[in-house]
Parts: sequence; structure tokens; C-alpha cells
Amino acid sequence: MKTPRTQAILIAIEDPALHPEAMHVAAATGRPIIETTSPGDIARHFHRVSAVLIDAASSANITNEKRRDRVFLLDLDPGPSNWKAAVQIHAEEAYILPAQTAELLGALGREDSKTTASAGVVIGVMGAVGGVGASTLAAVLARKRSAHNTTVLIDGVPSSGGIDLLVGAEETLGARWPDMGFKRGSVQATDVLEALPHTKDKMAVLSTARSKVLDPFQLNPAELSAAISCFSASENTVDVIVDLPAHWANSEVMEHLSYLVLVVPAEVRAVAAAGAVALELQPFQLPLLVVLRHRGWSGLDVGDVEEILGCDVIAELGTIAKLPKSLEMQGLTGLLPRALSATADAVLAEITNG
Repeated sequence: MKTPRTQAILIAIEDPALHPEAMHVAAATGRPIIETTSPGDIARHFHRVSAVLIDAASSANITNEKRRDRVFLLDLDPGPSNWKAAVQIHAEEAYILPAQTAELLGALGREDSKTTASAGVVIGVMGAVGGVGASTLAAVLARKRSAHNTTVLIDGVPSSGGIDLLVGAEETLGARWPDMGFKRGSVQATDVLEALPHTKDKMAVLSTARSKVLDPFQLNPAELSAAISCFSASENTVDVIVDLPAHWANSEVMEHLSYLVLVVPAEVRAVAAAGAVALELQPFQLPLLVVLRHRGWSGLDVGDVEEILGCDVIAELGTIAKLPKSLEMQGLTGLLPRALSATADAVLAEITNG
């Protein structure tokens, strides 16, 4: 699905003298303002805002391969404009502030284009501790999203053994993590999607691989971030669901997520661990969706967990009889268990409403 751009103006200015000049111009338009110099946040908002005001320092982190309009490179008076940087990001124009404030205001005042921008969502799924079913929930979310949008399920856990096993795609031909080269040059999302194995639900899967020899490839946050950026830059809408390990909660990957789903057992030590994860996530200002997991005996209730974590529990998920055996025998194929499906629906409803 395509969604219209917002009315907001993205300001990505690192120069401390230029920043207030850009803010003054943006404020004069009356439009909402999004300020950031984080590469991940810039990438997240770049194709969703009405216009982008950026300086040479921040422009080093983007490519604008999709050639969006109304990207303006700014420099401080007396200039000159950094035309090399402007060309590299395919900026519509370069302005010097405050000398060309009037010209920039005129460009920002144009009526928004009727064209729409890709609005794929990037959802990370993480267990506060191991063995809580985070990978299974990630797979269900991806399966449900694939019914509406092009969707890729990414195995972001280096020691997972391969999420393709979970979705019954272990024998499907296609590329795995060691075959990819997201950091070795420009990689197009369409090419990657064609190379990946797909489930019967048409969900693409980027999984770790299994080998009888020691594989030199090591999945790391930088490689995963590059993969997410590749899919987010697609000309078409691509939803990304990423299964993540808890020890990457403070990594650069978080900058590329739209939401993080944290699966938390209703147990004292597990909730304490979730609290530590939540603290690590604070600098990223990432929407956190908590799913409370009941596995056997629960020592805490929803109110306890919400008070400790400081955020709402959006769904509860108990132990599902026969699911472990079913996953072992045939993977996550066929009809989804009602409770698991309802939990995924609750997560997706929060994302839609958000």
C-alpha cells in the first residue's frame, strides 16, 4: 500500500551555526518539523516528509537513489554551496542561508506533489530472555503482512540455526545470509527479493545458513542494518520483520526500526531483564510494544509488568498445546493457532493505529 507524504519538514543539519537558520525557515512555513542527525532516523523519514533540509555533513549518510523531490542542501552565508554534495544526493537545489531565505521559503511553499512515497514498516521482534517464542511471533507477523504487502522476514539472530526451518522453507532454493553482500556496494531490493527463498504465502525469507564446515561469515549489526536499509530504499512498499537477539538492544539496528515488539515472560527475572532492555532502548525513542508471555506459572500480572517497564502490555500469550511439536514436524505452515494469530493481530493493530 502507498501512503501520502506527511506535511512535515525533515531538518538534518549538523552545523551548529546553520541549524537555527534552517529551523527559522522551516518554522515560517507553519509545517511540523522533524529534527534529527541520526542516519537511521534520516533514512526512516526521508521519503515520508514533504521536504528535506540537509547540510553536507548529514548528506554523507544518504543516497536518495529513489530521486525524491524537494531535497535542499543548505550552506551558511557567505557560501559557496557544496555542489558536489548536492549532486551526490540529487538535491533539487542548494541554498545559502540567510542570504537565500526567501528563495527557500518559496520552494517550500509549493503545493505538495500528488505522488506518494513508499511506506513500508520495519518491525523488530525480540525476546527479553530466550525461549519465549519471539521468532515464532516474528514469523506470524511476517506471514500476516505478506497477505497485503511485499514482506521479508529477516533472521537477525546469528546463532538461530536458520529461521527458514521455522517457516518450512529450509529446502526452498534461494540465497541465505552468507550469499548476500549488502555492504559491498549498491544492492537493489528488487534483486535481493528475487534471490531469496519464498514461502507458499509469498513471504521472502532472509535466513542464516547451515553448513558442515566453519563458515567465515558472521552476522553483525552493521550487516543487518545494511540489509534493512536496502529494503527500506525500495521503489515499492516492502515490509520488514526482523527477529532480533536481546543483546543487540543498544546497537545501530534500532535506528532502522519503526517499532520493536518485546516478548516478556510474566516472571520476576525475565521482567527484570526486560527492564534492562527498555533502558537500553531509551536513546532511540523507539515505540515499544510489549507482549506478555505466560509459560507455565506466572509470578507477575499485567499491572505489575506495566509498572516495572513503564509501558503498556498490548497482548498476552499463553502456552499453546501441540505447537512445539507442530513446529518441529512441519514448521509454521497451515492454519495458525487462534491465540497466536490474535496476538499478532493485536500487534499489527497497534502499528496501524500508531
